[in-house]
Amino acid sequence: MFWKNADFRSGRVTHSISARLTLFYTVASLIAVVLFTSVIYWKLTDNFDAEHLLFLQAKAHEFVKDFQDGGSQPNALLREISKETAGNALRPYAARVLVQQDAVIGQTPGMEKSLPPNAFPEAVAPSAITRAFIHDWHNDGHHFVLATFNLPAQAVSDSLYTVQLALDVSGDDALLADYRRGLLIFLLLLIPVLIVAGRLATQRGLQPLERITRAANAVTPAHLAHRIPLDPPWPPELTDLVRVFNEMMQRLDEAFARLARFSADLAHELRNPVNNLMGEMEVCLAHERSDGEYRATLESGLEECRRLANLIENLLFIARAENAEKSLCAEVFDVREACVRVLEQHATAAAGRGIHIRCEGDGWINADPLLFRQALGNLLDNAIRYSLPDSEIQVAMCMLPTGGMELEVRDRGQGIALEHLPHVFDRFYQANPARARHGQGTGLGLAIVRSIMQLHAGEASLDSQLGKGTVVRLRFPGSADTGMTKLSSN
Repeated sequence: MFWKNADFRSGRVTHSISARLTLFYTVASLIAVVLFTSVIYWKLTDNFDAEHLLFLQAKAHEFVKDFQDGGSQPNALLREISKETAGNALRPYAARVLVQQDAVIGQTPGMEKSLPPNAFPEAVAPSAITRAFIHDWHNDGHHFVLATFNLPAQAVSDSLYTVQLALDVSGDDALLADYRRGLLIFLLLLIPVLIVAGRLATQRGLQPLERITRAANAVTPAHLAHRIPLDPPWPPELTDLVRVFNEMMQRLDEAFARLARFSADLAHELRNPVNNLMGEMEVCLAHERSDGEYRATLESGLEECRRLANLIENLLFIARAENAEKSLCAEVFDVREACVRVLEQHATAAAGRGIHIRCEGDGWINADPLLFRQALGNLLDNAIRYSLPDSEIQVAMCMLPTGGMELEVRDRGQGIALEHLPHVFDRFYQANPARARHGQGTGLGLAIVRSIMQLHAGEASLDSQLGKGTVVRLRFPGSADTGMTKLSSN
């Protein structure tokens, strides 16, 4: 809908972007036109006022000259007033001459009806006529501009003559009224034109958004590889939007692929122990067995159950890490002391294969001690499992200039091929799947390590070369720049 979109559930009405842009364009254009015409109107009225004042000043000086040419007697002035006011249609004016400021000795015929003497301002010198000493007078549909001035006397004994001068400006008022009416009609006609023009402009401007909408509607779970083409070029304001959308679709595509792979791997991991349990029980129940055989079957089944329990526990931990709600139990502790405790727990397994574990460095870290030991334990499990017999595992730690800490676990194992490195932190991923079939892990150890590092706003990386070994580095940020995710470590 062009104008609005109603949300009946919330009871709110949301106006469309097209409607908002059209309204903004129309209002802004109207404001600009009104301001422009208002300035013209103000300038026009100001020019009229200046012209009125100039006429009164010029006429006053003209009257003074006529009065002086007539020997400072009003007769010549009265004849001039009568002659001019009788036939001056271009700029009609009226004048009245008074003696001693109260007795009328001559005036424009009919002036007493529309311009009484008391309507005029106080008398001033002809040279002092300014905007401050002129008055407006309205009578019977006419508008007059009034001024009063004294005629100069040549001797002290001369009588004081005063002239009341009125300029009829009704024609100028009519012109301004026509201008206002024309402006109103113009604005009324301009509004629909602006609405139509704004509508067309916004429709054309929003066409790229409609193209993006159509391209986005083409994306379905079966077509996640669909992308919005970057050619032809998009407007600069939408280029980033298209790029971000394509990057988002790339992430969704990868996430769906990982989810599909995770589902397949999970089904595979659960199927093997369940099939083993079913097969052993079926064989055991096919014939009568001795107590030793039953016991061996139960022990084998118990081992498979333990494997399932360990798998479920690891999956639950990863699920809690991705949907964390409670705060990490973070505290500052001695990293070397925590590493020594983990190394002691793995000393027996390492000694069984003739592997020596060496710990180097020291430092302090602000992290969850239990999760830190779990991450290090998973790394040591992998290092012991895949190291060559009678080799050495090195655990090194060092403080970073930013206040964080880097932990490094290096083994002398067989290494990992280059094509497997981008996936080693994925769930259930194993460079050698045959190991999983022989009970050598589920492929969740490094996935858990990565989840723990993400909770601490840290990083986990792995470097490996075939025949030379593997190095895993955990980089914990400093306490000043940690944005730790929330998680219950219970």
